[in-house]
Amino acid sequence: MSPLATFAERIDAWGPRATGSTRPAALMRIGLGGIALIRFGDELAPYLSGTVAELFLGAAFFVLAACTVLGLRARVAVAGLGGVVLSLYFLARMELGDPGWGHHHVYILGAGLMLLSLTECGRSLSLDRYRALAAGTAPPCEHGLLLGQRLIALQLAALYFWTAADKTDWAFISGQRLEQTFTWVYSGRALEILLAAPWLLATASVVVLVVEYWLAFAILTRRWRRAAICTGLMLHASFYLLLPVNTYSVTVMVLYLALLDPAAVHRFIDRMLGQPEPA
Repeated sequence: MSPLATFAERIDAWGPRATGSTRPAALMRIGLGGIALIRFGDELAPYLSGTVAELFLGAAFFVLAACTVLGLRARVAVAGLGGVVLSLYFLARMELGDPGWGHHHVYILGAGLMLLSLTECGRSLSLDRYRALAAGTAPPCEHGLLLGQRLIALQLAALYFWTAADKTDWAFISGQRLEQTFTWVYSGRALEILLAAPWLLATASVVVLVVEYWLAFAILTRRWRRAAICTGLMLHASFYLLLPVNTYSVTVMVLYLALLDPAAVHRFIDRMLGQPEPA
């Protein structure tokens, strides 16, 4: 077999033909649906609708978000919710709706939902599974294709690379951009003292830049994945606590489930439920 054919076979086995437990996809479904409700719930509520179109958009959002969290017609609900979230993002890009909808954290949430719909995210921890059990039929096998999870991992790698590339200029490396952000966030607050140490801001900027470039590749490698997951979680926890980017931070942390070994997640949940290890 030629090197090119061998490479293509490895890619096919890694992505299109890869299978595994559907529990990580189910956890991502619940997490992303909850994040969407928290982020947009008070902006799309019916009492705020100014037009019939806004009323229908809000109604579709809440129905799809509820079905996503509960796992009712899960794949259709996840795809529909992802479509609504991306619609809000592109509406903002066309200077319609709320300007906040055009932020990158809305895009990554919508993209994550759309990619998740490519998995069998309704076979575990869902009303779809409960209905099958209540009907007396054989429960859905908690096993399915992992292509959607693989694409989420690639989306995360691309996210880290391009956010780092955007920061690769003197304004960021010198700490000036971080100082500008901290001035906006911390002025008149207890952490305003951080502005008195420009060297600290410059050091933090360089560390963030290096870590993001490293994560863009490390999360895709078996050798570095565990260290990358721990580092990435600490990075986003810091973002959550120190900057007003909570939706972005928790969305990426939930998407980290796509980086874990599905079999290990499945076994962990079994142990949590007190179920015996398979022979």
